[in-house]
Amino acid sequence: MTDAAVVGRILREYHQAGTEPSGVRRLTGSVRGARVSYWFGEPRGPGGPEVLGRPGVPGGSGVPGGPGLVVRAFRTDVPLAGQFRGGRPAAVTDWLRSRADTLGWLEEHAYPAPRVIRTRSGDLVGLAGVWATLATTYVTGTPLGPGTGQLRLLGEALGRLHALGAVGGDAAMAAMGRAAWDPEAAIPAALGRLEAVESLTPADWRPLLNEFRAVLLAVRDRAAALPSSVVHGDPWPGNAVHTAQDQVTLIDWENAGLGLPLLDLGFCLLECHLDVGLPSNQPSAWHIQPDEDRIAAVVAGYSSWRQLQPAEKDLLLEGIRFPAAYVGAIHLEQALLGGVRGRSMDVRLERLRNRLEVSGAVAELARRHLGGGAYPVR
Repeated sequence: MTDAAVVGRILREYHQAGTEPSGVRRLTGSVRGARVSYWFGEPRGPGGPEVLGRPGVPGGSGVPGGPGLVVRAFRTDVPLAGQFRGGRPAAVTDWLRSRADTLGWLEEHAYPAPRVIRTRSGDLVGLAGVWATLATTYVTGTPLGPGTGQLRLLGEALGRLHALGAVGGDAAMAAMGRAAWDPEAAIPAALGRLEAVESLTPADWRPLLNEFRAVLLAVRDRAAALPSSVVHGDPWPGNAVHTAQDQVTLIDWENAGLGLPLLDLGFCLLECHLDVGLPSNQPSAWHIQPDEDRIAAVVAGYSSWRQLQPAEKDLLLEGIRFPAAYVGAIHLEQALLGGVRGRSMDVRLERLRNRLEVSGAVAELARRHLGGGAYPVR
């Protein structure tokens, strides 16, 4: 299977849906793997700007920068990766349809996000051979910069999303599905992973496993008291595009769905410390040193749309640590049962240790800037 073959099938699936591009770029993944994504549209010249974090394929024609569409393709004969389904068994086509329903719900509520493009037969999810596909508009703009003004816009985008709540009726909510790390299924799955590897865990990894378990149990025991809403699942500067003077648009909604806003915000409070375009060959560049200015900017933007409830504030530290615990359980399973060891795994675990080590300071700095009062009227 080649890129040309997959692209040809995708073009046939979306013919008459506005796809007559002169430029095609592979954005992520590979046809030799379980997933791949492409950009279709009118390319800019070789010297044109490219949105960082969404690289093209060497030798392609121009770079993404103008209008177009993004098509994500997943093999239907390969199980969906565990980090996407959050512990729930899911067929690839059903999972993609729930992603499309989430984006459709956002469109109905006028929330800025990529818009779904249907196939030539009007379906939300296409089939191109063994590949299931989901097409969306390509969000144009500039990468999010490190300035506090830009991070405030990121906080506003997240607060505006969570302020929508979970509305639209039971049918709409059921179609949308749950977020990847929604506690209902994600916590039992993560605890099961930790239990499966406990007897295999080296002594120097055991403190990490114990911390993961403690966080998961704390959130599980108090999740029922927390509000739910539609969440993004991966809100950090690399998944945000500056699309207008006063607006940031979140992209890459693969982890989205119904979930707990606290966990979404907790992830953002940590990962807002990372700049777009960090060198992939320097693991230490991906470690976090708490920065009050960055945290204050995200909190100020978020609070302009939504304020945390008392139960959320009480669980803020665990909310910040939860993404590391959820992902950490997957990594430990891969390392101790799947045999994925070596430098790559060491880098992943060191990053998780860093997140746990700085989480207390991040939570304390965030608390300084989280105010009370009523929800703002918009």
